[in-house]
Amino acid sequence: MKLKVIADTSFLMIPGMFRVDVKKELERLIEQGYELLIPKAVIMELERLSREGAPKERTAAKLGLQVAGDGTVVDSKESADESIVELASGMGCAVGTTDAALRKRLRKLGTTVVYLRQKSHLALEGSAE
Repeated sequence: MKLKVIADTSFLMIPGMFRVDVKKELERLIEQGYELLIPKAVIMELERLSREGAPKERTAAKLGLQVAGDGTVVDSKESADESIVELASGMGCAVGTTDAALRKRLRKLGTTVVYLRQKSHLALEGSAE
């Protein structure tokens, strides 16, 4: 069974910020395969950054939207982080993020987290079951 991975804004911007292919890295980390889920709030944040961010942020956000195109957009009502926490705890999903505060919060809930390590590859914190 595929592991559902919820991606936050920072995770989807990794290819543009650090030149790391998150799709290939997820395939390497998660042997049973994965399904990428993106809360609607994350898409809205990427769209805003692609228009209003600093030049590097705009480029990274546009790349993030391309990566998100391979995933499934899920409805969300709250802020991006609140949506991610709610979805992760309700569906037993892993979460992809580079946000330290969100990672700490998810760790307390026992959620598996995929994060950027040494700005060169993804690593897994918790179980990929």
